Amino acid sequence: ASAWMPACASRQGTCCAGSGSECVSSVYLTESAIMRKFICLLFTTLFVFITLQPLQAADKPEKIRIGYLSLVNGQLISKYLQLHEKEMGIPIEWFRFNSGRDVNTAMASNSLDFGNVGLPPAAIGLAGDIDYWGIMNANVLGKVESLVVRKDINSLKDLEGKTVVAPFGSTTHYLLIKALRDAKVDMSKIKIMDMAPGEALAPFIRGDIDAAYIWEPSLGLVVQHGGKILLTSEQMAQQGYLTWDVISVQPAFAKKYPELVTKFIKSELAAMDYWREHPEEAAKIIAKELGGISIDDAKRMMVGTRLIGLEEQLSPSFLGTSAQKGQSAKDIVDVAAFLLEQGRIKNSVSQKKAEDFLHPEFLEALRDGKTVK
Repeated sequence: ASAWMPACASRQGTCCAGSGSECVSSVYLTESAIMRKFICLLFTTLFVFITLQPLQAADKPEKIRIGYLSLVNGQLISKYLQLHEKEMGIPIEWFRFNSGRDVNTAMASNSLDFGNVGLPPAAIGLAGDIDYWGIMNANVLGKVESLVVRKDINSLKDLEGKTVVAPFGSTTHYLLIKALRDAKVDMSKIKIMDMAPGEALAPFIRGDIDAAYIWEPSLGLVVQHGGKILLTSEQMAQQGYLTWDVISVQPAFAKKYPELVTKFIKSELAAMDYWREHPEEAAKIIAKELGGISIDDAKRMMVGTRLIGLEEQLSPSFLGTSAQKGQSAKDIVDVAAFLLEQGRIKNSVSQKKAEDFLHPEFLEALRDGKTVK
């Protein structure tokens, strides 16, 4: 068999006859020539497909790893409702931590893509040269963190001669020391021990400790077993010691997937909206996620936690803008100075380093409907 094709496939790419006439030249092609052309085209197509595959795969990671703290905030809502999976279309792995120190360790070892840390742990991380970016405020701490004491203790001065615990390097440790100093308590007469919130109940019941500055849900359990609230983080904020948690991201992840960081923030803000608009359902979710607490407990904890929206996130009181970083940077510097004095860190944190940690451009991109480049 053979195939005949008109000379329209000639070197000039046109028929050899004049306008309106039939082509008179011809090319005689064998089946093998056609087959060679077909195979060449096939291999070219395969090459292009294989070459582009890695580029397409790089658009999204196989999974995203999120570290969250064992406390009440919007992340419990975004986790339960699977808001990140729905927004990004990527599997999410959640890792629960009892303290920001542990999140710092995980971020430093690149075991997480996103991690929630408190104000002091963020200062500790920066002083230790952990390379991460703060992208949004997770929550402002109020009554959800409090100093719980025995019922015969009625003032901070009454803590002299007593044993008090707090997780060292945490927001509550920072506020405890500030409160005691402001009250002119003789620090040499108080025994302050490092203890995680979840470990405080048993020694309190045994009488081994007299007070604990911790957070929910452990705080509520100590209250249920004879403790009373002497001081709250909300009261400390009113005295000028505002504390908060910040969600951080790995810089390499943010540079490679800026749109995913913006989507992450979008989902977290959606969880905060759900918290405000559906408080009853949110309380049920929090009770399920934390475990061991009632819905009424969850409601009480929600009242003690403040979540801030997009515009306030970008206000001078918090992250600020890319052009002018906000108060959060100074908060980090102040806490770092305290931790340095306490011997918890070896290096101070400069204003520039604190400002470089804050990356509000992803919040700005969400607000403006743009993409971070």
